[in-house]
Amino acid sequence: MNAGPPTGPARTPARPGPTALVGPIALVVAALVLAVACSSGDSSSGTTTTTAPRTTTTTGGPPAGATEQGLRSLEVGQCFDLPKDDPEADDRAVWVVQCTDPHTHEVYDLVRYEGPVLKGGGYAGTAAVQDWAEQACFGRFEAFVGIPWTRSSLEIETWWPSEESWGRGDRTVICTVFPESGGATAGTQRGTKR
Repeated sequence: MNAGPPTGPARTPARPGPTALVGPIALVVAALVLAVACSSGDSSSGTTTTTAPRTTTTTGGPPAGATEQGLRSLEVGQCFDLPKDDPEADDRAVWVVQCTDPHTHEVYDLVRYEGPVLKGGGYAGTAAVQDWAEQACFGRFEAFVGIPWTRSSLEIETWWPSEESWGRGDRTVICTVFPESGGATAGTQRGTKR
């Protein structure tokens, strides 16, 4: 079972963000600039001038026909993709698509958090809220897919309230299914017994 708080799902090890490449890229560019500066450019001296290669970046953008929607405003039965160009955004916004189109996730339940709380209704902590949320989604999986999660080729991804969102009144747990392979699927997973 995979899970993650609204501040970032914990389904796989964290993906390096674009800033993780800044250091190595800066080092390569600095080395190339130094090589150019040390080069006289005089062809009779047996040296050559080196220029830094141009680097371009492309982003995946939204899938065809997708609309951006806040994660916390998803409804049961909606299908979506996580943003590929901003891994940190998947706790805030997703690309909603028709379930008949290729997609990675499908919302199969929204559950109101009814687990442990601190005295006075305070946030019980990430571990307690995460555990309750994962168990709640696990318990609803078979009714949606048609077979137990342990026999399924689908995985569960769960988003739960963070301490920050809890302070704003958020008590919603979002239960989603996605292919174990990590690829896309088309159509609803309801009753597929996959």
